[in-house]
Amino acid sequence: MPMTIFKNERNRLAFRFGRQTAFPSTSVEQLQAQIERLQKQLEFNAAEHEREIAVLIRDLMQARYELAQRDLVDAFAAEPSPSATVH
Repeated sequence: MPMTIFKNERNRLAFRFGRQTAFPSTSVEQLQAQIERLQKQLEFNAAEHEREIAVLIRDLMQARYELAQRDLVDAFAAEPSPSATVH
């Protein structure tokens, strides 16, 4: 295979990067399209993680609320009856 001569170092580095990472595409347009697809996938994944975090926070807040309610009921149940102190 004849040695390809690149006009600048940047093209040479881009070519070597593409070969090393085993990108199936060879043109700059194909690589750019692949980068855009990967960015969209990353954005989708980030949005999904944010949604999952929001659901977990909501569930945590609901559990804390239920525990606080139970503690309040237990506190009232432990108090002596007001009618016993009046008579």
